[in-house]
Amino acid sequence: MRVNVIEFLKTIYIGDRGCKSLVIDGWNSEVKMQVTSISRVRSKKWDFNISEDIEDGFIVFQDAKKISFEPSGYLPNDLINEIKAEIYESDYLITVWVDSVDENSVHTEVKIQIVANSIYLENPLNPNVRIVE
Repeated sequence: MRVNVIEFLKTIYIGDRGCKSLVIDGWNSEVKMQVTSISRVRSKKWDFNISEDIEDGFIVFQDAKKISFEPSGYLPNDLINEIKAEIYESDYLITVWVDSVDENSVHTEVKIQIVANSIYLENPLNPNVRIVE
C-alpha cells in the first residue's frame, strides 16, 4: 500500500527527538530511521499528546531507490532538526537533517536524502505491524 509521504509526515512529531540508528536494507529496499520517541499529531498541530508515542520507533521509507549523506563521513547520532518530503518523479524525495556529535562534542548537521515510494512507522514491540494511519 502506497502512503502519501508528504501527508503522513504531518501526522508525526519528532522535534527534540534523536536519531538512534539508520538501517539501510538493500534487499528489502527500505531505509529505517530509529527515533528516541515518535509522537502522533492528530490535530492541526502537536498538542503534547503522548498517548500514542512509540519509544525507539522506526520511520521506514519503503521502496527506497537512493540515499545520500552531505557531508559524507559523519554518523547521524543526535537531534533530528527537520524532515520534509516533496514529489520526485513518481516517488518522493525525503530530506532529513540530523546532527552528528563527535567525542569532542563538535556538532555537524548531516543532510540525508532518500528517494522512496512510501512510508510507515514500526513499533519495536510489534515489528510485524506497519503503522500507516
